[in-house]
Amino acid sequence: MTIIAFAGPSLTEEDRREFSGVTWMPPAEAGDLLRLDVNASTRLCLIDGYFDHRPAVRHKEILLLLSEGIRIFGASSIGALRAAEMDGFGLIGVGAIYRAYARGNLVGDDEVALVHGPEDWDWRPLSVPLVDVRATLCRARRRGLIDAEEARALLQAAASIHYIDRTWSLVVQLASLPRQHPPLESSLKQWAVEQKRLDARECLRMAAGEVPALRRPAMVRTVFLDNLALECGVDLDRRCLAGTADGRVTDDPIKVNKRQ
Repeated sequence: MTIIAFAGPSLTEEDRREFSGVTWMPPAEAGDLLRLDVNASTRLCLIDGYFDHRPAVRHKEILLLLSEGIRIFGASSIGALRAAEMDGFGLIGVGAIYRAYARGNLVGDDEVALVHGPEDWDWRPLSVPLVDVRATLCRARRRGLIDAEEARALLQAAASIHYIDRTWSLVVQLASLPRQHPPLESSLKQWAVEQKRLDARECLRMAAGEVPALRRPAMVRTVFLDNLALECGVDLDRRCLAGTADGRVTDDPIKVNKRQ
């Protein structure tokens, strides 16, 4: 079994050392899954990915791998989003963030967005994602560091800040709480919940364990998938032929409507 993980700022260097048997890939963008050389024994963890200044990983390329029998786990960031959108097609969602999207408690893509450094900096986060703010404020409420009204003010302030600029310092500043909290910023940092990291680690653990059998969806090619494959230099005809040569098509596939 081979585990491939697309991960960036959701994991630290220490996390990567702990999960030493994983093949690490940078945050995913459109076409990255098509370029993979994988087989039915491969397990793929989709954790981090681009979506703003680079095109996001496409649903159709995920569906193609699922139809080939590849087990895909989604968590933390773009993985949680895609899992909530595609869990009916076999994509396995993992973690609290995925569950919140699946229930409809979270709806905005910006909830998981942050700005981060390059690979040379170990993808270090440079801003705070809104999902981590929510989790931290829940913990702060339970510990009595803030009351409900203050938590609402801090969350409203955090939501008003563009993801590139969101820091705990700016969140506390914009919240304009009625009573002064000189140590509030340091307390929030001290008790911060890194929910994206927690979910990413859970995803890796699940990928390494026992999972139920995959009910593979039927793959329906569209012009958009063909164009993406062309841009990536992938021979989709050869790939699809290889995917069916050993009988890896299910007898009872999930039906997928053909759409452009």
